[in-house]
Amino acid sequence: MSGDLEVLNPVAQLASELGVPPAAPQRPSTLEGARVGLYWNRKPGGNFALARVEQRLKERFPGMVTHFFHGRRPISADLMREIKDSCDVVVGATAD
Repeated sequence: MSGDLEVLNPVAQLASELGVPPAAPQRPSTLEGARVGLYWNRKPGGNFALARVEQRLKERFPGMVTHFFHGRRPISADLMREIKDSCDVVVGATAD
């Protein structure tokens, strides 16, 4: 009995092969009054990093509001929509 075998390469593409990513289409001039999403992929320590980012940003932009999100990769379409609908910008963190 014979069959097809698909072999996958788990090695990621080098960043130098991907080229320079395009700039975000819109960047706010300030985070004052912005709705900032903090996304954590639930890897150990990422939540602590985001808590520190939140603290520092709120010191600098007191009118800013934060929303904390977490989920495993890949991010579900529903969570992506929720983040997009409730935030002006997003900071993501991974850690270990």
